[in-house]
Amino acid sequence: MDRRSFVAALSAAPFAACIDARALLDRPGLQLYTVRDAMAEDVDRTLSALAEIGYREVELAGTYGMTPAQMRTRLDAAGLRAVSGHVDLADVRGEWQRTLDGAAELGHELVVVPWLPEEARSVEAIRAVADEFNRAGEAAARMGLRLGYHNHEFEFVTADGGVPMSFLLDETDPALVHWQMDIFWTVHAGEDPHAWLDRYSGRVTSVHIKDRTPDGSMVDVGDGVIDFATILSAAEAQGLRHGFVEHDNPGEPITSVRRSFEYLMTGVSP
Repeated sequence: MDRRSFVAALSAAPFAACIDARALLDRPGLQLYTVRDAMAEDVDRTLSALAEIGYREVELAGTYGMTPAQMRTRLDAAGLRAVSGHVDLADVRGEWQRTLDGAAELGHELVVVPWLPEEARSVEAIRAVADEFNRAGEAAARMGLRLGYHNHEFEFVTADGGVPMSFLLDETDPALVHWQMDIFWTVHAGEDPHAWLDRYSGRVTSVHIKDRTPDGSMVDVGDGVIDFATILSAAEAQGLRHGFVEHDNPGEPITSVRRSFEYLMTGVSP
């Protein structure tokens, strides 16, 4: 099935079936980018609200001006574990050991690069990035950490006779560089997550769980058409360890992450 046909099939599909994610993951985590405005206003209150909803794992997108030790203290007080964190490509190219030390202090298992700047998206540039990722992944592995890469849509746009996501995965060591599949962006690009999971079995050790309507809008989990039941089940069978709820621009952040969590845990969209 080509991209156009896949998107057409998705748009014609009924809304996602209710699921019980407890059979797929112990419980979903949350990417804190979703609640960035609330975090900027009051870190402690926001973290406490997330714990009250039922989240136990989070993924960081910055530490809001705090040191790793200070952020770890706040997380511990709320009963949350930051099992993953996003870092820039510049961090990989800069004081990488310092970044890894901070990740270890925060309690991370994963350190994920979420974006490539435009100048790093050509095939030649991606091959160079792959070499950097291999070296950075080796350093991370020595500390018991996993290096990952998080996709958006552009990695699936054919360039220079190939697909950038394939080049990146093919040129990196599967034991050193993992893939954090953003399910929304993979589907939005017209790709079938199952095909990629099968092709790169074992590479997807974490995912971003965010939903999509037939017209391409991002919505709370359960309000769209993505079939998380089959995707998460397939991913878990191939090594998935963590799933993080995310919404790039929610209307009311805490309400949004509560609705997504309750849908995934009960199979009923509130």
